[in-house]
Amino acid sequence: MHAQYTVTALTEKENSSFLRLIAAMGRHRIEIESYACSTSPSGATYKHVLTVRARPEGMRRAVKQIGGYVGVLGICYRSLEENVNSEKAG
Repeated sequence: MHAQYTVTALTEKENSSFLRLIAAMGRHRIEIESYACSTSPSGATYKHVLTVRARPEGMRRAVKQIGGYVGVLGICYRSLEENVNSEKAG
């Protein structure tokens, strides 16, 4: 079983941003478990939140690739263990 991660990407508001994210995840053999999208209060950007399962090296490569796409303003990922530890500490 691969590690579980939460990926958060902030993109410009364009329809193709979702397709590019999904395509990159598929190329790196990353299994998407859940997906949510919301718009910013100004309506100019999308915030994509994905829960995925992947190998650590595949996750790093995918995030690096997605970060270089036109229209991606920022992307980060955290393992499930990091999320749990930060919730316990806070």
